[in-house]
Amino acid sequence: MRIGVDIDGVVSDSYKAWLGKLNRHFGTNILELKNYDMHLDFGVSWEEMGKYFEDNVATLFDIPDPVAGAKEGIERLLRQGHEVVYVTARSLDEEVHTLRWLKKHKIPHERILFTGFQSKVDYVLQWQLEIFLEDFLGNAQAISEAGVPVLLLDASYNQGELSSGIIRCQDWQEIVREIGRRAPYSRSVTM
Repeated sequence: MRIGVDIDGVVSDSYKAWLGKLNRHFGTNILELKNYDMHLDFGVSWEEMGKYFEDNVATLFDIPDPVAGAKEGIERLLRQGHEVVYVTARSLDEEVHTLRWLKKHKIPHERILFTGFQSKVDYVLQWQLEIFLEDFLGNAQAISEAGVPVLLLDASYNQGELSSGIIRCQDWQEIVREIGRRAPYSRSVTM
């Protein structure tokens, strides 16, 4: 299968790592994000949050650890013969930071598409992705409505009712199992 994979919140445990930095900068004590649009939780404008990220991009994209099980899950999917295409809302200007982080954590990567906050749906369709791994409920719904199944990695900011075509997964082990159910030939390959 050709699998689309988001980076922040799915491979990079970005939001967890960013909370401390954002709390110090904005003088807040947010312990858990309730909104994917973080500026809402921090009570600042989209522009103000964007400016902070622009000024601190190198640090913010370097500090996260990988999401638990992400590296191993991606490696397993690749060994099973699947193709992984990363589709991120990050801009092409952030490519160097993204590649540095992936290399630092030895996460396999061949193809990365930078949408720059444009809709991921066009990329998903253009690249003929067969399933998509996402953490933002809005993206998951749009991709699912375009006819591509989505595995939504559970997070505090993506709670709510899921439309058909979206399956909530608690962790990467569940993601790999669900992909295995959709691609029976992959079950014969072990870790």
